[in-house]
Amino acid sequence: MCAKGFGQSQPTKIDKLIESAVRYCHKRHPEALDSIFDYLPVNLNQRVVTGILAALQKDIDTLSWFCGYMASEINGSEDNQKPHHPIAELSKTLIKSGMEPFTDFMPYPGCRIVILNSEKFESLPESVQAVVQQAFDIKESTGKEAQRINDALLQELVVQE
Repeated sequence: MCAKGFGQSQPTKIDKLIESAVRYCHKRHPEALDSIFDYLPVNLNQRVVTGILAALQKDIDTLSWFCGYMASEINGSEDNQKPHHPIAELSKTLIKSGMEPFTDFMPYPGCRIVILNSEKFESLPESVQAVVQQAFDIKESTGKEAQRINDALLQELVVQE
């Protein structure tokens, strides 16, 4: 009888959380994702999100669904039945155009998207920019103002212990 996995590293708690979260994204199960994110400390939350993004990199449909979830567009399983998810659809358009979620744009609670890389956004085809501008009110801000807004939005995500 030999030991299983001898010499191989065992998955960490974070690895297991990422694996579960990716599975819940594939199943479109927001309540299960809530059970992960609602109890994670902020520093671990970011590591799990990064792992999810890496795992879903080639699955644009699921990645855009996850963006909708992160923007509070999809809060319950019944929301999956809605015929239109503007944040998820816009995220898919941006991802297909070469923008990376959480790097070039950020989905935020309250059904918002913040463009973090305005140069990359401005280099997109005009048709993609037009889709974004038709779907949302565009609010331009200076770098300092954008940073202040970003900091305030990040504070909304901080779980009080």
